[in-house]
Amino acid sequence: MNESQKIKQLDRMVKFIEFEADDIIKNIESKSEDEYHMKKNEMILKGKMEINQFYNKKTNLINRTSATMIAEQMTSAKMEILNTRDKYIKSVLADVNKELLKMRKHRLRYYREILKKLILQAMYQVVEQEVCLILVSDDVEYVTLMIPELKQIYLANTGINVKINIDKSIKLPTQEIGGVVVTSKDRRVHVENTLVVRLLYLTQQAIPIICTGLFGPNPTRTYLRDT
Repeated sequence: MNESQKIKQLDRMVKFIEFEADDIIKNIESKSEDEYHMKKNEMILKGKMEINQFYNKKTNLINRTSATMIAEQMTSAKMEILNTRDKYIKSVLADVNKELLKMRKHRLRYYREILKKLILQAMYQVVEQEVCLILVSDDVEYVTLMIPELKQIYLANTGINVKINIDKSIKLPTQEIGGVVVTSKDRRVHVENTLVVRLLYLTQQAIPIICTGLFGPNPTRTYLRDT
C-alpha cells in the first residue's frame, strides 16, 4: 500500500469515526429530548395532582364550614323561636294568674262554683268511700259548708255515700290560687286539681294555637285545620 492509499484509508476511517460520533450525538440528543419531555410531563402531571388535591381540600373545608354555619344559624333561629314562645307563654300565664286572683277577690260566688266542680272532678278520679280534701286556707270555711251538697251530688252520680274530710294539718300554698288536692284515706291515691295545675294543662293544650298566633299556620300540623 503506497502513501496515497494509506491517506485515503485514513480519511475513510476518520469519516467513519465522525459518522459514528454524529450518530451517537444524535442518539444522545434524542434520548435527552425524550427524557426532557418525560420529565416535563411528569412535573406537569404532578403539579396538576397537587393543584387538584389543594382545590379538593379547600372545597371540602368550605363545604364543612358552610354546613357548620348553616347548622349554627338554624339552631340559633330555633332557639330564638323557642325563647319567644316561652316568653309569650309566661306572659299569658302571668296575665291569667292575675285574672284568677281578681276572680277570687271580686267574683267569689263564681269562684266557689268552679271550686265545687274541681273538687267533684278529683273525687270522681279517686273513687273511694272516704276522701280527704287539701285546700287553700281561705277556702276551708265555705268548702266545709259545701260538703253536704258535694256528698249528695257524688252519691247521685256514683252510688257511693262518701265521707268527706278536710285536712286541717296540710294546706295548699297561696301560689296555687285555689282548687283542691283530693286523697284517699290512706294517702295512697291523690289527685291534684288546683287552678295552677289546670292552667298548666290548658297551656300545654294551647301551645299549637299560641304558636299559630305567633308564627302563622304550620302546613304540617293537620289536627288544627278547619277549627
